[in-house]
Amino acid sequence: MKGNPLRPEERIEHHACPEFIQARLTAAGGINRFGEPRFRLVWGYDRIVPITGQWEEWEESQIFDPFSKAGSRKQIRLKSSVIETRKVPKYLPGNCWHLECWRPPEEYGTPESWRKAGEEVIGGVTVDTAGEFPSMGDWELVMPLTVDGTYRGEPIPLSPGYVTMVVDLIRRSKEDYTMSQRKAAIEQEAARKDMEFTRVTVDRLKDGLRPFAGEKFVTVPGSRLVLPA
Repeated sequence: MKGNPLRPEERIEHHACPEFIQARLTAAGGINRFGEPRFRLVWGYDRIVPITGQWEEWEESQIFDPFSKAGSRKQIRLKSSVIETRKVPKYLPGNCWHLECWRPPEEYGTPESWRKAGEEVIGGVTVDTAGEFPSMGDWELVMPLTVDGTYRGEPIPLSPGYVTMVVDLIRRSKEDYTMSQRKAAIEQEAARKDMEFTRVTVDRLKDGLRPFAGEKFVTVPGSRLVLPA
């Protein structure tokens, strides 16, 4: 899966973390102030969030080219552009486990600063890209469970040995994975700006997750993720 995290024959899968594995993560990482686990494993295609931004659909076309032997050549042209909110996986790759760590609400600022930071001018229109303020905090990515810990690595199954390693890592850590989460966030943003990756992702989703139906080639906006309530 190196170089292209989504294989052409891949299909969307859904998996729930086994209870005994979550129990081990909870025992290692503890619970938050709301009685929920600080660490958890989620499947990529089961963490769907809305993203607000300018979505552009492109298509191939043939244009006249007198300098070409064929008399024409292909070009990519803009077919449509719309500002709206769409639902996509929060993490990539989709068919992969992702380790998350809960972050407290105070790390997101105040509801006022959250709303202000989420205001963006797109196409001359001011839109809200922040969504609901995470008043109970939220879970953020620590790392995808891949061979190299990045979105381009080969996904690793939930084997007892690997889970034990993750649990030991949680127990030994004296910090809250802040640096790991920053690194993961940067990698995820890079993934969304990878046009080929985005095209394959949208093609995969358009038949299973609305409102992708009927779209051929979509550029994911670079705006911030809108966290679910």
